Amino acid sequence: MLYVLHNHGHINELQTMVQVFFPNEKFNAVDVRHETIDREAAFIIESRMDLDIIFAGVYQKNKCLAEYSWDLNNISPFLNERRVIMLCLYHVLQQAVGASTPWGALTGIRPSKLVREWLDNHHHEAEILTTLTETYWVCKEKAQLAITVAHAEKRLTPPPATIGIYVSIPFCPTRCIYCSFNTAHKPAGIDLQEQYSAALIRECFEKAAQARAMGATISSIYIGGGTPTILSENLLEKVLNAIGENFGSATEYTVEAGRPDTLTPAKLKLMRQYGVNRIAVNPQTLNDKTLSAIGRVHTSADFFTAFEAAREAGFACINTDLIAGLPDETADDMHRSMEALAKLAPENITIHTLAVKRASILKDKGVIASSLSPIAEMLSIASKACAQMGLSPYYLYRQKNMVGLFENVGYSKPNHECLYNIGMMAEVQTILGIGAGAVTKYVEGNKISREFNAKNPEIYIERRCK
Repeated sequence: MLYVLHNHGHINELQTMVQVFFPNEKFNAVDVRHETIDREAAFIIESRMDLDIIFAGVYQKNKCLAEYSWDLNNISPFLNERRVIMLCLYHVLQQAVGASTPWGALTGIRPSKLVREWLDNHHHEAEILTTLTETYWVCKEKAQLAITVAHAEKRLTPPPATIGIYVSIPFCPTRCIYCSFNTAHKPAGIDLQEQYSAALIRECFEKAAQARAMGATISSIYIGGGTPTILSENLLEKVLNAIGENFGSATEYTVEAGRPDTLTPAKLKLMRQYGVNRIAVNPQTLNDKTLSAIGRVHTSADFFTAFEAAREAGFACINTDLIAGLPDETADDMHRSMEALAKLAPENITIHTLAVKRASILKDKGVIASSLSPIAEMLSIASKACAQMGLSPYYLYRQKNMVGLFENVGYSKPNHECLYNIGMMAEVQTILGIGAGAVTKYVEGNKISREFNAKNPEIYIERRCK
């Protein structure tokens, strides 16, 4: 298989679009300025720009499967050269392969960001909806979702002078089979947790000095993982104390307590004592058989107990996560999970689509989309259930290798939206990252730059101890 480029260098755009139709396939790229095309190659995807004409074609052993061209003199304000190249490629690949995707030619992680830009440029919502559905081939349901989330982002965007703080605790009791996050493959011993916490606290002091130099106000603090509540009560208090000492209070302070089996009344009390006002208790499913199959050691009953304990501890904002598409789950499973959550009335629900990541156990087992659940129906069930609970979508993102090329959506009751999620996903504020695998993202107007911490906890500790 070959990529063939003529008169432009948008190789990343070509690769991104081709991956929509041929995930995980490897291609050779050919620039005709320097190389000769082997027209007998099994499959050729060609992208060419001649003066003001952008052309795309798909060929198989010299046979034309699809061709399409676009005159750059006739493009709307919603387009530019790069986007037209991708649209032409999507058009011919859709014809050649005979497939379509719910998000059409929108391939980015943040579909709502593009919509927000259009809204900021004073384009009408009806015009944006038409552009998404007729130019970008996005299905109407997803187009409306992107518009709804873009409006929420505009309404909830943190002030420019504020920053968010992200703290990474990359340890879990067990490794879920779908996980590719920065977590250890086996439970971390207490020695490693102690060394890591000490290194983390040192970085807190460094990042606090940086925040003071920036003259910024802290709008949100988010302790994520992994599972931060895997730490002992002693270590958890040391971390919380260091965060409070260095960053003070914040409008929103979240701790991910994703595994209900790591929560204790004492840990909940500690979090409240140090100003945590938002907590995430994430079952992923309320089917006990699935929980066991995906590598979790808790039951749905453990989740209900943890949720009620968090309420009793005084948490007025609780998030829960579910995943659509876990192996062997059905639409009925999603319906039952949503019914159970409705009785608990969480302030936030995040519905994820399963992503078969490269470093996950699922990937090693060769799980494919056809062996997984009817995700479109599951997402629809979850969306309708959230609406019935008074929760509206407020943030949205997509990931590579998502089954069915769907999306992750955060739903919230009014005035309970997660400010950290908005600032991070909408890329509208600087986020200072602390801990292994954390990313510091500087946002200065339209310019975004990033600094990456070492992902491996041992390497992170070693570098912090120098």
